[in-house]
Amino acid sequence: MKNFSEGLKYAMAQADMSQSALSEKSGCSKAAISQYLSGKNTPGPAKVKALADALGVSVEYLMGFDVSPVKEPAPSITRIGTRQAARCLGKSEQFVRIGLQRGLLPFGNAVPGTGNNWNYYINPVKFRDYVGADRFNEFFGLTA
Repeated sequence: MKNFSEGLKYAMAQADMSQSALSEKSGCSKAAISQYLSGKNTPGPAKVKALADALGVSVEYLMGFDVSPVKEPAPSITRIGTRQAARCLGKSEQFVRIGLQRGLLPFGNAVPGTGNNWNYYINPVKFRDYVGADRFNEFFGLTA
């Protein structure tokens, strides 16, 4: 990658995150994110960190340095549902859904869908960090 906008586009695609969801999670405006994606503007250090944290990637990666996009090796699990997350945590699925909707759980987000429905995304890397690598690997049957 050569620049910030390319890193941001790729990280958003990998996280399956829309501009609206990234705006909500990072605190950056939708207009600012649009300008970052188009290459018209580049954010300052605090905004880059907020975007990197929201996407689960390193600041260096977003800035276009030739480094791995994730802070740690990513688990081989690519999608985690709210039911799986709840079982791994030993909590109810409702606990996970409400926590994601209210922004209380640091491993994912919830975006309002149509009607009363919500769309949930759980970042596997952040979820592993939250529950601990040992518990994560044991629950998903991964070798350490």
